[in-house]
Amino acid sequence: MLMTWDEFIVFVQSGLLELAETQFEQVRYGDVGMALALTVLVGLGLFLTLGRLGLRRRKYTRYHSGHEIDPAHTKRFWVSALHSTPKFLVGAALALILFAAADPFLTATEEVSGYIESRVRVDLVDTSGSMAWEFPDTGKSKAEVAREAHLEFLEMRREKNDRVSLWLFSTYPYMVDDFVMDDELYYFQVWDAPYVTTQRLDKAMVVPRDKVRIIPAEGDTNIIRPLRSIMKHLERDEALMGGGENLNRAVLIITDAAVDEFPDTEFAALNQRNIVPYLIYINTSDVRTAMVGHPSTTPRLIEMIREYGGDYFDVTDQDSLTRAYEAIDEREAVRVEMKHRALKVPIYSRFLLVALAMLVVGIPMGFVAELFWGTSP
Repeated sequence: MLMTWDEFIVFVQSGLLELAETQFEQVRYGDVGMALALTVLVGLGLFLTLGRLGLRRRKYTRYHSGHEIDPAHTKRFWVSALHSTPKFLVGAALALILFAAADPFLTATEEVSGYIESRVRVDLVDTSGSMAWEFPDTGKSKAEVAREAHLEFLEMRREKNDRVSLWLFSTYPYMVDDFVMDDELYYFQVWDAPYVTTQRLDKAMVVPRDKVRIIPAEGDTNIIRPLRSIMKHLERDEALMGGGENLNRAVLIITDAAVDEFPDTEFAALNQRNIVPYLIYINTSDVRTAMVGHPSTTPRLIEMIREYGGDYFDVTDQDSLTRAYEAIDEREAVRVEMKHRALKVPIYSRFLLVALAMLVVGIPMGFVAELFWGTSP
């Protein structure tokens, strides 16, 4: 059943109000690539259309002919405005549709209660300057490859109720958030985290500039400081959770292994606390050399990981993430209380509804304008 004109007006007003009340500084986008691709296609189509119209006008126009148009035959301002309004509405609607294609969303939390079986893990992500360099034959930085692997790993771990804390490290460590037990919230945290923190950015670095944080004294790869901080944090968490429940824990390190110093003492301390280190290795060595087992392709950090009961997973190996998933899954689960969880709130409909209203008004108005005043304003 079609809505009445009054109902349509209320519909448009509610859509505009909802869009106007959106806090855009908190909006995130799930598929910017799709929106950019559509924008390029639309822009190309517009460019070709304007070019074709320009050529047609040049073909049928004679400049400096000496003829003047009688003012009686020119269209009044309000007629030109009415003639242009449909074009503006359709253009604005198209822009809103492109925004909607980027999958905009907000995050919210809801209160829940209950106990679940969970595994405790700290994800330690390398954001040093070396991660800004290109990963061979990809056109992407090592940080981008690392982030894609991390997010893919998290997709595999969905519904496993992992209790995870995200840490970044370069010269100094930074805890993004305390332990969370919510797949959506944690995925957002990892997705939104910077790729690189460094004091300066070299022109040859290929990391996206909007994913770089310029911080004085940052850029090195000091893995000792974060491991020490993580151990203290896990001790506090163990005391908070009642002691004994979190004795089986893991640290997942995502790095290119180009560390400044090797953490012998820190790995030994992790081992004493039954904290197992794992490594997703962003391997930039020559794959052919690695296949024949050249000793220089196995960093000492990887050897230390294995020495203390952990394992490493090469990002260039298709099965590595599956093996990492299985290794984490072998850790003993503990019973923990769940108090809240995050929600992803899609808001693309706000853009689409307003765009639809603009098209419903703009397209018929355009036909009426051409019917009465022709195709030229």
